[in-house]
Amino acid sequence: MALKIIEAHVPPELAADARETLAELSQQTWSEDGGRFGKVVHAILGAERSGIALDTLHERIADRGGLMVLVESLDAVLPRPPAASSPNRAEHLRSAAAVSREEVYASIADGAKLHRHYLSLVVLAAIVAAIGLSHDNTAAVIGAMVVAPLLGPNMAIALGLVLGDPPLVRRSLITTGAGFALTLMIAMVLGLVLGVDPSIPELASRAQVDVWDLVLALAAGCAGALAFTTGAPTYLTGVMVAVALLPPTVASGMLFSAGEWRSALSALLLAGGNVTAVTLAAILTFVWRGMRPRNWWLADRARSSARRGIGVFVFLLIVLGAIIYFAG
Repeated sequence: MALKIIEAHVPPELAADARETLAELSQQTWSEDGGRFGKVVHAILGAERSGIALDTLHERIADRGGLMVLVESLDAVLPRPPAASSPNRAEHLRSAAAVSREEVYASIADGAKLHRHYLSLVVLAAIVAAIGLSHDNTAAVIGAMVVAPLLGPNMAIALGLVLGDPPLVRRSLITTGAGFALTLMIAMVLGLVLGVDPSIPELASRAQVDVWDLVLALAAGCAGALAFTTGAPTYLTGVMVAVALLPPTVASGMLFSAGEWRSALSALLLAGGNVTAVTLAAILTFVWRGMRPRNWWLADRARSSARRGIGVFVFLLIVLGAIIYFAG
């Protein structure tokens, strides 16, 4: 059981209420003087209850005085806390997500930033994938998917739409577009250097578009969003998302460099369809998991943004699915 420590900084007159609130979710709570507002209330609880803890503290304390909450992961606690009972129905209704929206936002927003580290990993992943595809080396293609940092930006687009956060959406779209364009460019250059044999199975399979590929991408997007909202490791789901996005993009660039226009366009269509499916699945999963703004005055904007996002991506997926179906 992963553990976290909650530190609630509150005024002295609200310390008892804050501790009582956290005691409903944890058997290990204590308070001490100090902190930002005069008192700090601590609680050790399972990671699956951190979202509920923050929601409840905000509901009961935030409007009555100062509140600042810190959440940190714990490697070990001695003695180890007893296993918590399953959250009751009221707790579940307050927050379907195990991880708080602040933790989800912090982890995903970092992946939406366009920086040298991200671009370096994109270049390395494209190089490894291109070599793997041109030499029919499945292991190399899998290795490229491990390296590719494609999960973060796509999840950030979805989360930004669900939370009604246009700056996050714009930043994520720029990062995704830059990564896609760089991957395509690297693949075209390597296609000229390495030479392209369109009959190689690893390469040819990426030019064969099927509706079931979109189903795979939908599952990948759902898995990615679930990993962030449940606190599960994201590296494995990152590979799953890269399966849907990286190989067809690299294959498209290499086939373009070889003059195989029809096959290249098929691979590009597959990449575009997969991006759409991954993002749509992530939006729906974030909505299902209860990701929404904490402040009520932002809720309407967020609902409107989520509805528009779902509508746009459903439309795109239907169009791309129809093209794939009739082209096949």
